[in-house]
Amino acid sequence: MTVLSSMFIKPLRRLVLFAGLVAVAAWLMVPSMAMADPAPTGVKLAQNAQFIAPFEIDVPVALNCTAGAGYWLSVSVVQPQGFGFTMFGGGNASGQCTGQQQKIAVAVYPFNSYGTWLLGDASATADACTYIACDSDTRQIHIGL
Repeated sequence: MTVLSSMFIKPLRRLVLFAGLVAVAAWLMVPSMAMADPAPTGVKLAQNAQFIAPFEIDVPVALNCTAGAGYWLSVSVVQPQGFGFTMFGGGNASGQCTGQQQKIAVAVYPFNSYGTWLLGDASATADACTYIACDSDTRQIHIGL
């Protein structure tokens, strides 16, 4: 009986060990495949912002992210206005990614109540995040009508 059992037990042990190794390898690969982002988060500011009112400009942003993921988008603008005064402002948007490039106009409002946006040049930064990744873009923009 010992010769017969050793003939079956050794190959069975090898098979069980191999199956266990395959299961562990598969278990380790599943989280990395689930976390892989087929459309990484990407954000790009447009060159022009639209003057809506003295206290609001709309800054267009192109957003790319994985379909179904939620996004959070923040835009900040700095506009030197002369005489040592600089206007600072910001705005946010959030929603669900489509998997295609989305064009989003983010309303940006001044942080202080005594200044207004002026037509002309400014500097803007956009930050976009999903549950997977974040991206940012900074550029000079022109505020126009």
